[in-house]
Amino acid sequence: MFEKLAATDWQSVPARIAELLPHVITVKVAHELAADKAGFLSTAVATWEPTINLVAVYLPEEPTKYALDTYQLHMVDGDRGVSFSYGVTAQPDTNDEIVIKRGALSSWTAGAWDTANKLLGGPTPLSNGIVSGLAAGGLGYGAGALAEQLFPERYIQRGKLRRTLGGAGLLFGAGLGLNNAYANSRALKTNLFQGLLTRNDTPVKYSFDIKNAFDFQSPANPMVPGDSGLYSPTVSVPQFNSAAWNDVQRGMAYGYQNHTPPQYAAATTGFMTGISTQNRSPIIRPIDVIHGIASAGVGLATANLAGRALSALAGLTPEGQNKLQDMGLWGGMMHAIVPAMFGSR
Repeated sequence: MFEKLAATDWQSVPARIAELLPHVITVKVAHELAADKAGFLSTAVATWEPTINLVAVYLPEEPTKYALDTYQLHMVDGDRGVSFSYGVTAQPDTNDEIVIKRGALSSWTAGAWDTANKLLGGPTPLSNGIVSGLAAGGLGYGAGALAEQLFPERYIQRGKLRRTLGGAGLLFGAGLGLNNAYANSRALKTNLFQGLLTRNDTPVKYSFDIKNAFDFQSPANPMVPGDSGLYSPTVSVPQFNSAAWNDVQRGMAYGYQNHTPPQYAAATTGFMTGISTQNRSPIIRPIDVIHGIASAGVGLATANLAGRALSALAGLTPEGQNKLQDMGLWGGMMHAIVPAMFGSR
């Protein structure tokens, strides 16, 4: 269906994103506040249909009337409407609805996690690590046991696969706990052991203004990595968008195998325009690009590689961009980057 659209139709995507994004952010913040007060923030999937200004909430099971009334009290604003759907068969229509929040798969997931953490004196990095390790280890052990039953013994040695996958799950949980503890120790200026036992809701006294707690340029921020080149505003979004659509024009004449297809240009220029709109600046930082890709849920490693690649293309001079397009390298990078950014969808 998408391939039948003309390039001019695809070119309207960035402007549409710039128009919708501020409204989407407002609706998302309102939903999180209302869902938190109603008690189903962790389990609800929420979408927004801009044409009729309707927020649709999908829940695994029917909530109480009090929860529904509480949500509507805090969510309804002017001509904004709300609808509710229940059960596993209730799914959003992504052709018309914009997903603004995804919750857990079932209502017991969040409760089981919180209960297990509280039993271990948490939530702390130690309790998180133990709970994560037990959960992942149990899943790994179960998956290994199932695989051992499905395949003949000549392919899989009985008992070995389940132990291997179970151990890998335990190590995964331990890694999460240690990473959490390291972050705590840096934020609170303690050692790793104290970081393990520090509750995650412990207030942190930052050495910089808390309003700038997410200012990744601040050297006092414990989240700042060492690569300072990522924090300079060097990515011109208008220039990148112009270059991307210029390569689409080349593809219309010579074929899209070595150039950017219009749907790929729409995806990347729409994405970059969205980040620019959020930052209220036509010049953004490479780290903004990386964070934007990571927020789509594709994984930090993929976000880092794709974000650096996009930022490198955008940071070239127009002459350099034209040279890459002449050689077909620009289109080749687009064919590699875009599927990775959007989970090969």
